Amino acid sequence: MSVVTLISLILLSLGFAGAEECTMYAAVGKNKVIDHGLELLGQSFHLRWTHDSKIVYDTRKNTEPKPQTTPNGSLLLTNLQLNNTGSYQVTIYDNMGKLVLDKTTRLCVLLPVFKPRLTHTCTDASVSLRCDVGNSVDVNVVWSHNRQTLPGSTDKTLTITKAMLKPVDRYVCTVSNKASEEKSDDVNPECTEDSSSTVLLFGMKLWLMVVILAGGGGLLLILIVITLVCVCQSRRRRASRIKGTEHT
Repeated sequence: MSVVTLISLILLSLGFAGAEECTMYAAVGKNKVIDHGLELLGQSFHLRWTHDSKIVYDTRKNTEPKPQTTPNGSLLLTNLQLNNTGSYQVTIYDNMGKLVLDKTTRLCVLLPVFKPRLTHTCTDASVSLRCDVGNSVDVNVVWSHNRQTLPGSTDKTLTITKAMLKPVDRYVCTVSNKASEEKSDDVNPECTEDSSSTVLLFGMKLWLMVVILAGGGGLLLILIVITLVCVCQSRRRRASRIKGTEHT
């Protein structure tokens, strides 16, 4: 193993070791409360919040801009942006200066997912439904059929057979990440028959002719054929008479 490769592996492992896992998620533009987990605090307690080691709230100091807090001193973050990601540490001391709480929360702010668009394509024997997630990345997809989740269906495309399809069926795809979730509109994947691919016989659909013959309609078909033959012969005789008259 080369020295360069060895150094790269060491740096990569150190990078993974130093990365902190998120313990809380929120979407851009939303509000989030980071709760310290204690009951209502009295005025004598000293409360401090830091964001990546920078003091953002301190009951005994003026911090600008000063974020909001809930009545019990939990941190309230409004209109979150990507730069709000980081480690939030709360330290609480009693009136004697004794440490009561030291707690760190790792907040990760993510872009919200877009509302998916559900489309479908019909083939001869099946229907393919596609969940278009737009520019959303690192998302999970869940499919629902008549408001029932389809287990194991997590791809952006869902294929079903036409034999399984019913007129009342409704399909929905739900897209989510760890901070937000959006659902598509309900879709009833109807497949209309392509008339260009329909086989005709005597101007009628082939399947209809087969039904007529199978149902005892053979006599009707014979009568239609005889009528067509008689009409053709009558036209030929008339044409012959007209031609003979012109020669005389």
